[in-house]
Amino acid sequence: MARIALFTTECAQLGDAITEIVERHHDELALVVTSDVHATRRGGLVKQTWTNLRRSGPAFVKYLTYSFLLYPLILRFVPHRSRVGDLCARHGIRHIHTGNVNAPEVVAALREADLDFVVVYWFDQILREGVITAPSRAVINVHAAYLPHCRGLFPTLYSAIEPGTPFGITAHLIENREIDAGPVLAQRTTTPPPGRSVLFNDSWVNRVGVDMLDEVLGDFDRLRTEAVHQSGGSYYSYPEREHLAAARDRGLRLSTLRDLVTVIRGTRKERTADTALTQPCASADTPPVTIGGD
Repeated sequence: MARIALFTTECAQLGDAITEIVERHHDELALVVTSDVHATRRGGLVKQTWTNLRRSGPAFVKYLTYSFLLYPLILRFVPHRSRVGDLCARHGIRHIHTGNVNAPEVVAALREADLDFVVVYWFDQILREGVITAPSRAVINVHAAYLPHCRGLFPTLYSAIEPGTPFGITAHLIENREIDAGPVLAQRTTTPPPGRSVLFNDSWVNRVGVDMLDEVLGDFDRLRTEAVHQSGGSYYSYPEREHLAAARDRGLRLSTLRDLVTVIRGTRKERTADTALTQPCASADTPPVTIGGD
């Protein structure tokens, strides 16, 4: 049985996905590390809010508030959905919450856990060599975009506004500090229902990655041998106002109260059989090649 550390973030986008991953893999999870997105060393909540308001505007601040502040608060009062720390406590999994995943004490904990894999699932910190070399087999990142398109932050937002880019999710290797750039192990495309917000699309696409992750872990040696190196593509950081104007032009909202309620309840209830497993896409000019579905 593999020993796994899961790196993730407590947020609305991941409620469905992380709950399912922990329930499926709790016997293999030696450690769960969550990111402290408001750590003082990263600017703190007030400074981050002001920066995001100035750069991206109030709609983006609302999206972040729903995702990272309101959602964890609401979980205290929702009986069917648990916070990551509570999931870990239920299954006896060690949980570390940190604003610096590369700190010596975190690296030491990873090495003590005798890991086969580190799985990164929506984690906002760049891993350094001490973390990357901690597992004996690999660091696998699950990124909510059809790589090499939309590397970086807020991938479903940019998937919606970048011409010709499908919604999708990718599992790839992390071999160095490059962001979302490692060899691709597996990919899926998916089509969220129309008329929903970025917040809903985040949850929808990330949930698609759960089954894909199972396949990657179950057939890792073959997939690693066949992994496709990325070339071309696109990278985005925090959205500028022109990006959000492009989203509005397409009728796309960042968040709605309706979609917050939906992701708390679980987008799985609204899913249809629209997801396709695809061959890894090595170039931004190479279209997805469908080889099956779920």
